[in-house]
Amino acid sequence: MMKPTVVVVGSSLKDMGGIVTVIRNIEQSTISNFFQLLRVETYITGNAYVKIKIFLNALFKYLKILMTKHPDIIHIHMSERGSFYRKAIFLLIGKMFRIPVIFHLHGADFNEFYNSNKLQKKICEYILNKANKLIVLSVEWKNYYSNIVPVDKVEVLYNGVFTNKNMIPDEKDNDYPMCLFLGRLGKRKGTYDLIEAILMLKSKGIKAKFIFAGDGEIEEVKRVISEKELLDYIDVLGWIDTDQREKLLKLVDILVLPSYNEGLPMAVLEAMSNSLPIVATFVGGIPEVILNGKNGFLIDPGDIDGLTESLETLINDKKLRQAMGMENRIIISEKFDMNIITKKLRTIYQSIIC
Repeated sequence: MMKPTVVVVGSSLKDMGGIVTVIRNIEQSTISNFFQLLRVETYITGNAYVKIKIFLNALFKYLKILMTKHPDIIHIHMSERGSFYRKAIFLLIGKMFRIPVIFHLHGADFNEFYNSNKLQKKICEYILNKANKLIVLSVEWKNYYSNIVPVDKVEVLYNGVFTNKNMIPDEKDNDYPMCLFLGRLGKRKGTYDLIEAILMLKSKGIKAKFIFAGDGEIEEVKRVISEKELLDYIDVLGWIDTDQREKLLKLVDILVLPSYNEGLPMAVLEAMSNSLPIVATFVGGIPEVILNGKNGFLIDPGDIDGLTESLETLINDKKLRQAMGMENRIIISEKFDMNIITKKLRTIYQSIIC
């Protein structure tokens, strides 16, 4: 019996970011035992020529698949702004071929995009209601999108990671506790708030090392760090690849991500899988994963005093870091292991085909 075919539309796996990690994890999971996945890559970071070229190539490949393979499902990964409009084209083409379409929504600040003007709201509502299903990353986002489309169209599918339940965490041998910021450098991820918190920690004489890894406003962040005389506290690595990220997560003691909005960050789940405590914010799906004071600390976005206090507590208490880290390994294995996520995705696929 032939396996049903799913066309997966999203960013190039050569690109960076959480969406790419999600697509890669799904592709490498057991889902391929039950469905044939055909990937169409619509975007990669680069200049205008590179972006237009990959988009047009994707359109050609997509049309060829729809006409020759007659797929059973189209699974589109998207966020907001340009991503929304690019993927809307693929949805409308898919609907012309009468193929069920899933929108997998990763956008952390979709609300701002959606409410920017009345015309945009109408376009978003029209496109989202054309999809057969919306996959969202948290219950909070399900409640949000259920105000735009019927609630029975919206399914929660948490991001997942591959876990090794038998792996014993490495004993850290750092001179001072090491804290990792993993994400796009800039205001939305709270990078500048974190710099202010580190400045406060330094003024208190608290010793720690911070690593900033990610793309974004790299040069501006370096300038601010230099101005505040924090070069001895912070190393800015810029963008790192998958192997570098895995090595860092095994090396550091704490993950800190003081974002202003989020979906469900892969960085948080990957850090939890590596037995790290988390310092983050009450946004997106994070409070569904991190219980304040149990397996990490959560603060309100922009609360620099709370951020400083949370970091200070973990930096000064090795036993607390270890206890929270072990709690995170248990949570990941019980709720966010890719085997669990894949099973839920299979159910979503099968509900659309049937």
